[in-house]
Amino acid sequence: MTAANLDSEMGLIGEMMVQYPYVTIDVEFAGVVHHPPYTGSRPTPDEIYAAVKSNVDEVPAVQIGITLSDAEGNLPTRSSSSPEQGIAWEVVFSDFDAGRDPHVVDSVEFLKNQGIDFDLARQIGVTSTAFGEKLLAILPPPSRRGELTWSAFGGAYDMGYLLKMFTGGQPLPETRQQFMQLVKSRLGGGRIFDSKYLVEHDRQDLRNAGLRHTADVLGVRQQEGVKMLAGHKSVVAAAIFATIRSQGVHLLHEGVIDGIL
Repeated sequence: MTAANLDSEMGLIGEMMVQYPYVTIDVEFAGVVHHPPYTGSRPTPDEIYAAVKSNVDEVPAVQIGITLSDAEGNLPTRSSSSPEQGIAWEVVFSDFDAGRDPHVVDSVEFLKNQGIDFDLARQIGVTSTAFGEKLLAILPPPSRRGELTWSAFGGAYDMGYLLKMFTGGQPLPETRQQFMQLVKSRLGGGRIFDSKYLVEHDRQDLRNAGLRHTADVLGVRQQEGVKMLAGHKSVVAAAIFATIRSQGVHLLHEGVIDGIL
C-alpha cells in the first residue's frame, strides 16, 4: 500500500473488520539504536519500556503489515482472487531517510536485502501519521471498537509505533502505565495480546524463540521464498495467534506486551 491506493485499501480494511475482527500488526524499522542500561540481570518492565520509548521516539517506521482474520484464523479474500488465497496489507512509509535519521547499518542492509527501496519509498510511500489518521477513521465507532482483538508477536515496538502513528508522531508517554492506558484508549477497549508472550508462558521450549521458529514448532505453514517484511510477518503472526487459540491456550495475559503490563 502506497500513497496512491491508501484511501481505497484503507476503506476495504474498514469494511472487512466487521467479518474479520482479529487484527494482527507487524512494524519494520531501522534497528534498535538505544540500549538503556539495566539495573539487574534481567530488565524490569519499566526498563523494557524505556528502551522501547527511546527508540520509537527517534527511529521512524519503515513499514507496517496488517492481517485481518476471523475467529478460526481465516483471512479475507478479494472477489477476484481464489477462495484459498487470503490477503493482507503492507504499508510503505515515506518517513525514513538514512542520511538524516538514527539507524543501525546492519538493519538497513537487511531491509534492503529483503527488497525495500528506501529512495522509492520516500517518493511513493505514505507518512506514518497520515496512515494513523486513516486507520483511526476506519475503525468501528467507539462503542464497537471493543469487538476487535489486536495482536502482535513480540509486540512492544509494534504497539509503540502504532500509538505514535495514532498521535501524529508525538513522543510516547513517559511511563509504561500511561502507555498502556493510551493504547487501550485509542483502540477503544479492544483486547490486546502478544502471541510471543502467550507462547513463552505456555511452552518452555519456545522461550526466546523467534517468529519463524515458533511458527515451525507450532506447525504454522509458511510460504517459501517470501521476503520477511511487515506484510508476510503479520500473516505468520496472525496464524500463530490463531493456532494458540485453537490449541486451547488460555488467554490470561490480555494487555501484556513483551512484559510491559
